[in-house]
Amino acid sequence: MRKWATLLFLAAFSCPAMASKSLPVEDVEQLLAKLQGKSDGRVAQELAEVELTERVSLIRLAKWEKNFDGSKSREELMRLADRAAFLKVPAEDEIRDPAPDPETQARMFDLAVEYVKATIGRLPNFLAKRETTHFEDMPWAEPETTNAQGLPGHSTRPFGLSLGRPEGKPLHVTGRYNAVVTFRDGAEVRDTPAKDAKAEASPTGLTTYGEFGPMLGAVLEDAGRGQVSWSHWEQGENEPVAVFHYSVPEDHSNWMVGIPNGTKAEMVYPAYHGEIAIEPATGSVLRLSAVAEMAPPHQMIEDAILVEYAPVEIGDRTYICPVHGVAYSKVPVESGGQAAPNSAVMVQTQLNDVRFTQYHLFTSEAHILADGKAESDGKPPATGAPAAPPGSAPQAPGPDSASPGGAPTPEQHP
Repeated sequence: MRKWATLLFLAAFSCPAMASKSLPVEDVEQLLAKLQGKSDGRVAQELAEVELTERVSLIRLAKWEKNFDGSKSREELMRLADRAAFLKVPAEDEIRDPAPDPETQARMFDLAVEYVKATIGRLPNFLAKRETTHFEDMPWAEPETTNAQGLPGHSTRPFGLSLGRPEGKPLHVTGRYNAVVTFRDGAEVRDTPAKDAKAEASPTGLTTYGEFGPMLGAVLEDAGRGQVSWSHWEQGENEPVAVFHYSVPEDHSNWMVGIPNGTKAEMVYPAYHGEIAIEPATGSVLRLSAVAEMAPPHQMIEDAILVEYAPVEIGDRTYICPVHGVAYSKVPVESGGQAAPNSAVMVQTQLNDVRFTQYHLFTSEAHILADGKAESDGKPPATGAPAAPPGSAPQAPGPDSASPGGAPTPEQHP
């Protein structure tokens, strides 16, 4: 049984957060049009006061980033998009075609399952650059709510939105880190620092790795034993994409969440739900999200991940690989080293934006010495996948536990 895991860490802070304007994508588009030609600082200042109420596609975000290339503006656009990554897309991004019949839906989902099983072992050995930008806010006091069972929780506030907050400091960049992902012999090897990485500290509080491991297969396997339902058609870069909603009950969950309990971590397997976006003809998975449903006494914790895939060139072939990931966590924290009052709970949000770039084959070099013997560079040869037949579908690795944690820096285990 394939499993994937998240480790969460709690911290101690005391500071309120800042109120923000909640806008749909269309209104943000209009705001950005008004900000064209303004200084980087002015654009960033305006965007810092905004929260999106709809998810932004990679295509739309790329257009925004192209029009606003200042470092501060790019950070705010990144924050905006990632904070809304688990919300619904705007109605204009949905295709209003009728849903496929149940038999076609089942066939598309089965195709995705077979696609994942068949492709991991066929990938070549390769390297890629992982660029992580870490965001966090300073906690604010949120009144506890009560759910139908009379238990404290957040049942009255939709996931991904923090509305009506008192004044304070919002999500902001606190660190950046570049690393090299190595995929060898069908498995991901732990990151190593990138040679060209700038002298920047590793993000404090949230570290992810393993997007090329068992998460995708585990989620599809769990979903197959849970509930899968049709959601909608969505416009992809070239063709329509089929989007399914899934939910996994606690007794079928293979998502292990480690929660600090004194000097040890308490391991729980929460129920979870999310979306799977599938290319109908090949079964290629283009987007996968997972949102934990934490049960009491951990109902104040929010934990979610999203990975987006696109065609990339590795050597002389094209494969579908992760290009973007979002890791999100929201955890209760102590106020000034003391537990928060019963009437309010201090919470901290942490967010990782992960970009995967510079894919290339993992190769071995040999140098001929004077005595005629070959000296290897110590790297294993790029054995990789057998040659794909002409016209075959692009191959895709799956994401692993690119999941959120809290401060101090946790490790994510595949």
